[in-house]
Amino acid sequence: MNNPGDLAQPTLSVIMPVYNGRADLGEAVDSLLQQTVVPQQIIIIDDGSTDGTDQLIEEYCQRDARIQLVRNAHGGVSAARNKGLELATGDFIYFMDADDLTGPTLFEDFLREKQACPQLELFCFAANMFLDVPVAERQHKITHARNIKGVYSGGTAFLQQLNSSGSAHRVLWSSVISRDLINRTNSRFLPIQNHEDAPFMFNLYLQAQKVYVTSQAYYFKRYTTTSLSVRTRDFSWVKNYFIAREGTEKAIRAANLPVESALVDDYYFPVMSGCLKMLREHDMTVPQEYQPRVNALVRKLTRNNIKLMVIWYLNPLYSSLMYCKKKLSSAL
Repeated sequence: MNNPGDLAQPTLSVIMPVYNGRADLGEAVDSLLQQTVVPQQIIIIDDGSTDGTDQLIEEYCQRDARIQLVRNAHGGVSAARNKGLELATGDFIYFMDADDLTGPTLFEDFLREKQACPQLELFCFAANMFLDVPVAERQHKITHARNIKGVYSGGTAFLQQLNSSGSAHRVLWSSVISRDLINRTNSRFLPIQNHEDAPFMFNLYLQAQKVYVTSQAYYFKRYTTTSLSVRTRDFSWVKNYFIAREGTEKAIRAANLPVESALVDDYYFPVMSGCLKMLREHDMTVPQEYQPRVNALVRKLTRNNIKLMVIWYLNPLYSSLMYCKKKLSSAL
């Protein structure tokens, strides 16, 4: 279905970084082209791939003028996204990973809500996950639920509500974002490979005029053991949390906004607790310069959380309990 005339505005740009993603890229791009309202611009940034990814993108470019290939020296996902922002012409931006899928009515439904609320700057939705298996064998599981619904004003109260309802996702692909909001808040991606979208989204949640939140899942996340977030098992995963957290606090100060550290703690709690689990499960060596910060993080998280106390101080016991739980679940 072509873009209906009554839904032609605002314009949409999709930014999709990819590195050696030829195997899954076609399915991702097809999910965009099969939208009931197709974005006017699809920017695919090839981040120095060596598997022929750029050739596949060229084939798509020849078939559809809305698709644009950008070749980048291998500099990571943040550099690729920042490059995409420089080239995007749409009034709204959507960031998508190159191995995932979008639901067919994502942009049509966004545009309908935008028409109903002209001040809308964020369209936030849920996401499901599926294992990287053939299409006929896929079963979707909700992984990024949005447990509130409606139109909200951005700000501290909204972030508190997102946090308390388990709806404060720190990932880009669960929101369509106003280009004006990105520019007004000077939001750009930090040069890190994990948690890079967390400070970006915090800034937008805090300063958006109006936000629409829905429990509808429009994004389908492919789970594969080769993804960067899954395969990163060294201290950089923890280090990048501290960098992301510092970036968030810097953005708050730059905007002259009164935000309590407790709000930032709540927002980052899943990442903070993930740091403790990663450190213990993978027996990571903490560089000397980070030891004071890690020690402070441990004290903060284990002070009133029994589960995290057991993970940190009695990890063999925790691992044994998780193993027994898994065996019992499979037996039932």
